[in-house]
Amino acid sequence: MINLKQTQILVTRPAHQAENLCELIRKNNGIPVRFPTLEIVPVILGDSEIKRHLTQANIVIFTSANAVRLYCSQLDDVRMWQLKTKSCFAIGQATAQSLETVGVSVDLMPKQGYNSEALLSLTALKQVSQQKILIIRGENGRETLADVLTQRGAKVHYQNVYRRAIPEIDCSDVVTLIKQKQLALISITSGEAIQNLVTMLPKMQHDLLKKIPLVVVSERIEMIAKSLGFQSIERTHAPSDDAILKTITTIVNGEESG
Repeated sequence: MINLKQTQILVTRPAHQAENLCELIRKNNGIPVRFPTLEIVPVILGDSEIKRHLTQANIVIFTSANAVRLYCSQLDDVRMWQLKTKSCFAIGQATAQSLETVGVSVDLMPKQGYNSEALLSLTALKQVSQQKILIIRGENGRETLADVLTQRGAKVHYQNVYRRAIPEIDCSDVVTLIKQKQLALISITSGEAIQNLVTMLPKMQHDLLKKIPLVVVSERIEMIAKSLGFQSIERTHAPSDDAILKTITTIVNGEESG
């Protein structure tokens, strides 16, 4: 049985995505400390814009569960039916599950890996000359996917359905926990989340903050954390909440992860 020994763990997921991980921590005798360092702000699309891009697309790629939620919530029945006639690709398991939840079949998803590179390595995206590909994403996302698909001859369009912002929340409780060295771990699920965490907290606390072990879900986030000066970083084998919990458990109980 997992025992997190009443360890206090900072959960930085956006507020609407944090409950499952917090519940897993609670069920296993840990104490989740909610501190969203990223806010997902919807971008409202016009129907003509949706129609133009969706009608023309052969393939629709969703880059995140947020992209699915905030795009599909703006589709009427006709547009939703139209989406279901397209080849729909998902970058990772959470994104695929979100599509299935709204009744959209997932035609392609990497079996290993959960980023643009993993998707681009699949055979179906190697020969895309003259294909019209619509990428549903957040503003200022990575350009790798579109750049490579364009190089392969595809005609790529973006539909930005959300933007990322720093939440306006009270940081005083977290600052107190850091000062008193009561935070044992910090979970990080995006590059923006770790950058915002540093921005949101007072500079005078940064030395203590960067000594707290991090649990991150990708090599890219690990590299960002290292560049910011964090000293102890453990990477999960997958981005799921179960994988995060497993890595947290190995750290709390002094086991070797992997």
